Amino acid sequence: MIRKIRFYFETIIVLLIGWISSRLSPSKRLVFGKFLGKILSILLRKRKKVASENLTLAFPNKDAKWIKDIAQKTFENMGIVFAEFLALGWLDENSIKDYVRFENIELIRQKFDEGKGVILLSGHYGNWEFLAYSVYVYLKLPVLIVVKPLSNYVLDKIVNKYRTRLGNNVVSMYESAFKVVRTLKEGGIIALLADQSATKDRDIFVDFFGRKAATFDSPAYFALKYDVPIIVGFAQREKYYYKVHLVELNHSDLKFDKSGIFELTHRYIKLLEEVIREQPELWLWTHRRWKHSPN
Repeated sequence: MIRKIRFYFETIIVLLIGWISSRLSPSKRLVFGKFLGKILSILLRKRKKVASENLTLAFPNKDAKWIKDIAQKTFENMGIVFAEFLALGWLDENSIKDYVRFENIELIRQKFDEGKGVILLSGHYGNWEFLAYSVYVYLKLPVLIVVKPLSNYVLDKIVNKYRTRLGNNVVSMYESAFKVVRTLKEGGIIALLADQSATKDRDIFVDFFGRKAATFDSPAYFALKYDVPIIVGFAQREKYYYKVHLVELNHSDLKFDKSGIFELTHRYIKLLEEVIREQPELWLWTHRRWKHSPN
């Protein structure tokens, strides 16, 4: 009972924040998000320590002041994503197009028209929630989004309602295999993030900022097994909007075997690392990315 009451209390707070955020302009919403981020950095001190430790591992040549500054800005980005996403229920399609500006959105349509299905791959960078949502806004093509369920099941239902408001669908990452395969076989589009720590025994270890990191191999597995194109994109913040440049992750030279899956996963991680180095504060450093050892 206490747990249920806590879930409803948390949900009410989140909905209140969303209502406030929805009344703000994009510029004021950005300021509001940074404010939320500062509160989060105070409340989540353990996560802030994790962020600092991760940054120190990834950027060993940077001094303590730089590490502290980027760690704080990481929380500010979390707050901004929080504020923007919670306003989603009140944002119309034109507002979304103002927020997310693709340089080459036609690449998705082109690959979709080939009829093999499409895998959209990104990471917890910039505003990742707006990416799959905005694909439907631009192309009117439904996307199956693979998500990690929230522990608060009450809030989880509301968050997924936002994600599917216009026509997309969601599936839990723990129950996704069948729906992902069926969607791809039917020529549909799936979207997922594969940048957080994977399972030690089932997935693979790939170099990430010079260190071996357990990495999900499912995107590469599906792409090679079913000959499906992978399109990678990241939402890079430019003042009050996000710029997205899409890249097809070529795998025409790879076979569906262990070495092929490893190489394709490595190509994704390499792109991810390159974009993080451009604006490290936009990535979610609060996750224990190197918590597993290959030994």
